[in-house]
Amino acid sequence: MMKKFLNYVMAFVMAGSACVAAMGCSGKGKEIVITVDGGGQNAHFNSTKSMIYDKYANPYPYNTLEKIGEEWSKANPGYKIKIASSSINNDRETMQPALNQKTAPEILFYLGTTIAEDMSKGWFVELNDYMEQPNKYSAEGEPGSEHWKDIYSAEEYATTLAPNGVKYTAEVEKCPIGLIYNKTIFEAAGIDETPETFADLMEAQDKVNAYAIAQERGDVSAADYLCPYYPSYPWYDSVLESSLYGEYLEYYDVLNVDGFLDAQETARAYMTKDKNGTRLYAPNDARAKEKARLMTELTKYYPANFESYYAEQQFTAGNLAMMEVNGGDIRKIVDAIDGKFELGVFSYPVLTQLPQGEVENPEYYTTYNVDRHVRRGSSGYTSGWAVTNSAIAKGQDVVDKCVDFLMYVTSYSVNDRMINDKGFSIPLSGNTEYSYFKTLTDDFNEDKLDDTTMAWSAVCPGAALNKTYYDANYVTRIEIIKAKGDENTIDLKLKGLLSSFTTAINNLYKQNSWDTSTWPAYDGPDIT
Repeated sequence: MMKKFLNYVMAFVMAGSACVAAMGCSGKGKEIVITVDGGGQNAHFNSTKSMIYDKYANPYPYNTLEKIGEEWSKANPGYKIKIASSSINNDRETMQPALNQKTAPEILFYLGTTIAEDMSKGWFVELNDYMEQPNKYSAEGEPGSEHWKDIYSAEEYATTLAPNGVKYTAEVEKCPIGLIYNKTIFEAAGIDETPETFADLMEAQDKVNAYAIAQERGDVSAADYLCPYYPSYPWYDSVLESSLYGEYLEYYDVLNVDGFLDAQETARAYMTKDKNGTRLYAPNDARAKEKARLMTELTKYYPANFESYYAEQQFTAGNLAMMEVNGGDIRKIVDAIDGKFELGVFSYPVLTQLPQGEVENPEYYTTYNVDRHVRRGSSGYTSGWAVTNSAIAKGQDVVDKCVDFLMYVTSYSVNDRMINDKGFSIPLSGNTEYSYFKTLTDDFNEDKLDDTTMAWSAVCPGAALNKTYYDANYVTRIEIIKAKGDENTIDLKLKGLLSSFTTAINNLYKQNSWDTSTWPAYDGPDIT
């Protein structure tokens, strides 16, 4: 009898110990801490040490995500959301060892540029099945209430998938993108309207340069050189690329029809030829050379030593007329200028076809069919948060709770608070009151009504493949700019890019075991 009693007691104690070890028991048991790396592509969402505003020491006080975490924790006894004191911010030197050792935060900001390299490492939870479930935090009838993925628009959602078709991140914001410009310089240079086409943009650059020369500020090597245009990062290149290849998007996008050329479709496009033996796509084909030409035009007024040019500093000093920016750049620049001169923003200009008849600057147009253009004003969704192997190690219940928290922060009402209180980007709902963002959002919403417009990076293999090719594409861009239109040099650089491209395709082909027998034959027009 005593032995039976002791066995009962031991079983009870062991069950209790297991409960504590798993940290999954509700009530008075130990809470499971779910750490969130509140990083973001426009700005991080970690709490500042103080909520007292200071223009220089604490210009953006913020603790909204922390408050949201407290709300969620209160509604989920036994679990506690802890916002990390700082973000790893996608620093691979820090992030990779932590993921390998399963010591990373349970929810981690992850920028998908390296997902092709990382998708088979077991670092992240696959979210596809969760995305098909209702988001219980979405209001009835609201996007997300039937399927979580409906929070995102279908085409932009497709751009967030890994090359293996798996979704590893839940994006928490929309990225406004375009150009910021100095209205004072525009007025002095005689520019009456913001550019709407590539030709308009180039003619505006010409006018700024003429004004700079008249003001003795046209020396590209001088400290006070008045530069017409420069990017904080060359996002416009991908817009131009998609515009040039958009004519064939319906013939590229055939394996997973979603308005976006993914990695496997890129491989098929390269390995498939028309009846004349021309590949559907190659990074050194005729349209790639046209992109190189347009890049040469776009950058013709770049300063000397442009690789070390600090655009944001030059813009705030009044030495740069137009600058490519995203939401984070816009907010920081507007605050830094603080009314010293007038600012404005406009969306990326649309590439247009060379009109018939005599044209003053024919080089500012293209001879290709560019009836389709990328939606202006936004590069789509960004700041993806992944559930890591740290959560997996704690058990399925912890994984489910991490996903539940991601559902919470992406539901429109909660997300509006989280994003608008920070003020560096646009909420998933699109509800923004910041005037500079609203200008861009209005263009995006207008373009969404046009069925011929395309998602950001709709045809952009540099973003669709892997980080190695992405980097090779970026380096090739710099070399093309330096070539200043020399066709032999450009051909040589594009040939080198082709080598990087085929290596990337082969690696992804082996990694994903693509079944080429499922690839449909091409039955479209001749490729030009």
